[in-house]
Amino acid sequence: MGEFLRIGHTSQLQPHSTSPNERRLELQRTADETASIIREAASKESTILTVTHFDADGLTAGAIAFEAVKRLNTIAHLRIVENLSEKTIEEIGAIDADFIMFSDIGSGYLDIVSKGLKNREIVIADHHQVLGEAPPNLHHFNTHLLGFNGSEEISGAGTAYLLAKAIDPKNVDLSALAIVGCLGDQQDKGPKRSLIGLNNEILEDAVKAKLVEVTQDLVLFGRQTRPIHRAIASTTTPFLPGLSGEEDRCLALLDSVNIPTKVDDRWRTISDLSLEEKKRLVDKIIQHMISLKLSGEVALELIGSVYTLSKEEPSTPLRDAREYGSLLNACGRMGKPGLGVALGLGDRGASFEEAQQVYSEYRKFLSKYMNWITSDPKSLVQKGHLVIVRGEGVIDENMTGAVSSILSSSNLFGGSKVTLVVTATKEGESKVSARGTDQLIEKGLNLGKILQDLSPKYGGYGGGHAIAAGATVERQSLESFLTQFEKTVESTIK
Repeated sequence: MGEFLRIGHTSQLQPHSTSPNERRLELQRTADETASIIREAASKESTILTVTHFDADGLTAGAIAFEAVKRLNTIAHLRIVENLSEKTIEEIGAIDADFIMFSDIGSGYLDIVSKGLKNREIVIADHHQVLGEAPPNLHHFNTHLLGFNGSEEISGAGTAYLLAKAIDPKNVDLSALAIVGCLGDQQDKGPKRSLIGLNNEILEDAVKAKLVEVTQDLVLFGRQTRPIHRAIASTTTPFLPGLSGEEDRCLALLDSVNIPTKVDDRWRTISDLSLEEKKRLVDKIIQHMISLKLSGEVALELIGSVYTLSKEEPSTPLRDAREYGSLLNACGRMGKPGLGVALGLGDRGASFEEAQQVYSEYRKFLSKYMNWITSDPKSLVQKGHLVIVRGEGVIDENMTGAVSSILSSSNLFGGSKVTLVVTATKEGESKVSARGTDQLIEKGLNLGKILQDLSPKYGGYGGGHAIAAGATVERQSLESFLTQFEKTVESTIK
């Protein structure tokens, strides 16, 4: 969800008095203006560098932006980053490019971007909360700033798509990739895991172009491609303790409700199940969760909208938009973001094969972390509305966001907890990833604002969305930071 993005006085949405129609018109006007600037740069045969974030949303945003620019017949380059430090900006500045476009990152770094790239023309297409003022050489297309909630109404990939469509209406063929991005960013926040706001508008483009089909089904990884027991074991959103990562236990669960796993010698998939079998399966998973003294309601999250990419080959993970997003997220988190962009740009050969192997490793890591957390009482500390996972020496620094998202969305601790995952970085700092819940956001919690304010006091930087954010702090200051973070959270939501 794009961590390390900071919030400042320009981060507020447009006033509530602005009507939805007025906001949508302003969004289109800004997209059109920004698109004309990009087209003009391309007409001068400028070299255009796209800089994008390394998670699933960032990789799809980068692929969309890069492809839209490439179609303008100019020289296009792509750089993938985890965050924008002064060192990273210096490296970007050393690249021979006349024009720089940031996708899914940049709005929280206006100060260092403007300072480090003074002599370049810059476009930022982002959906995160904003810090600072844009200088004259920076053209800012920010959907959040224009009044659209960047954590559930529009993703970074969606923002890049709206800009690409403004560049040329023919870029509607990139709409399916924007749907992959928003699902990779876990923005299926509507009823039955549907899309809302601008995401739904983009979905309408993709459906009309016959690129995406929407149906209601069990939302399990490998719904059309994996044996049923492996599909259940592969599911991490929501995480199912005792089943996620445990194929043998999933086989036993299926056997207990008389669901055959094979027809002749062929493994059955979720898509082969009858409605009655699906009902028995969900009921059994609910019983399983209750037996662990956990909420059975989390199993109901397995029922919802599924998004099939019509142009992708059947029986491949890229056919299902959520699976596609999971592959991309794995590529980014496992240090192979270039693979993810290659998939987004259409590579279905060696990159696809390697991405599947990377996802397999990624899933093993997540299952290991989650089973450690749920089985080892010493792995976490609960204080009031805060659950802290101490992952130092166990959880890789690139995986904290994924772990905190899974923990929070799985509702293991209820809807009134902030989940904070802590680990150590290679540079010797402490990294934290925080996730809230809709219930706490309604009470005024803004994790991005809290981390943006607190982390500089402890030698670091951070911020993000209200519901999802991250930061780094000096390791020697970590305990003091955690104490103050807890106090701030408690005072905010009482």
